[in-house]
Amino acid sequence: MNKKLKIFSGIFITFIVLVLSGGFEFLIKSNIDSFPDGAGCQIGILIISILLIFIFSKKRIIEFYFRKVKFKQLVLPIGLTIFLIIINQLISVISGCEEHPATSSMSILQRLIFIVILASLSEELLFRGFLQNMLNPIKSYGINLYKIRLSLPVIISGFLFGLMHFALIETGANFNFVIQIGIFGIILGMIAGYFQEKHNNFTFAFIIHMTANICELLLSII
Repeated sequence: MNKKLKIFSGIFITFIVLVLSGGFEFLIKSNIDSFPDGAGCQIGILIISILLIFIFSKKRIIEFYFRKVKFKQLVLPIGLTIFLIIINQLISVISGCEEHPATSSMSILQRLIFIVILASLSEELLFRGFLQNMLNPIKSYGINLYKIRLSLPVIISGFLFGLMHFALIETGANFNFVIQIGIFGIILGMIAGYFQEKHNNFTFAFIIHMTANICELLLSII
């Protein structure tokens, strides 16, 4: 596939997936009233992303690796994620941002299933597993922050991931909450993308995102 076409297709298809996932949300909520808000959307993202990665990997348009990792390799990424969560929580306390009503109404079990597991996997499959790998032709471009290099695929997938959360405004979320979660999402997305690219392993992105959601769950319980 032509490099420019590959980049454009990656961004365009990602946008289409997000639009189509809204259809899954409507379909599921129309038939199952008790289903948590947003869960249908996440299921849609998960199904479509798996299909995209399977098809594009088979055609060798992208390379997708979901491999085992050693515990010592996870110390730094998990540590950075927990530090980010702490900073985000402090900002929430200072600014008085309230939790999203859709999340606060979920039981602990529902949060564990639909946020910690489902959302972490589906969103990472789309933004890191599919999109970031589609942007590989511009991997040589990026910025250096001290000894860390953030490539354009990492930056773009991180920004788009964060911007996705601005759609929460339509669900009745507080504007300050949406701004904060959007910025938090951008930084978290870049951390996940950086370690996935560094190790060429999607497992890092998934574990980082899941760590963030587990920490949020624990803090909400406390």
